[in-house]
Amino acid sequence: MKPEKIVIVLVILATVGIVYVNLDNPQFQSSIQEGLYYVKLLVDGFADLASPLISRPVMMGEYVETGDLQMTISECELLESSFAEEGAAYLLVHVKVRNIGKVPATPPLLIDMRLHYLDEVIRPKKSWRVPDGRRHYDPLTTDKIYPDVTKEGWVCFEVPKKIDLSEVVISARCEGRRVKWALNSS
Repeated sequence: MKPEKIVIVLVILATVGIVYVNLDNPQFQSSIQEGLYYVKLLVDGFADLASPLISRPVMMGEYVETGDLQMTISECELLESSFAEEGAAYLLVHVKVRNIGKVPATPPLLIDMRLHYLDEVIRPKKSWRVPDGRRHYDPLTTDKIYPDVTKEGWVCFEVPKKIDLSEVVISARCEGRRVKWALNSS
């Protein structure tokens, strides 16, 4: 056996031994939770990288199931706003996330949303205003959606005033998967 493989086997055995000896240690359990958080980030990153290859957009209004959650972009509206930059408008999309599982689940965060237009990726605006005071979709990292509950609200993207909505795709990372909606009606 090559020396590199022996070292790898020894490291794996040592890691398993350390985990086994410390299973009852509260500090170790906390460290495991932190480690799982970073593993989830890594998995989510791979989901983002692979999404163009494995994820096709569904039509606006269709629900996508990702495990315990169902999510949809139910409607969109392009609005001119005095708060938008010159030459820009606000594209508001209505997001609905429903827990269809048996336990509380974490909804997608605002930072998990993207607007894809031609070769550009646009992130949502954190703060925005429109005259009718729509409810923002902005769950916190600690928010949970309990079974049979729906969380909904509006997400705002600042886009070119003359955007072609048939070229727009909205995506969100939900339970480790990047899901997408096409805004065109065809």
